[in-house]
Amino acid sequence: MPELRENPKQRDVVGDAAQENALQAPEEISNQARGHKANLSNPNTSEESKENSRQKLEELGGENAFFSKDSK
Repeated sequence: MPELRENPKQRDVVGDAAQENALQAPEEISNQARGHKANLSNPNTSEESKENSRQKLEELGGENAFFSKDSK
C-alpha cells in the first residue's frame, strides 16, 4: 500500500491579495486606472460594469491614480 502524503498548507487568499495590493508600483496602479477609465468611455459596456469601474477607480485614488514619470 502506498504511503499517504500530507496535504499542502492552504494559502491565505485574502491576506495574500492584501499584501499584493500593498506592494503595487505606481505604474501598476496607473495601468489599472487606465483600464477602468477606458471601460467608462466604452459604449459597449453595461452600466453595471461602468459603476464597478467608477468604484475601483475611486479606490485607486481617482485622478491621482495616474502615474506620470515627470511627477516622481
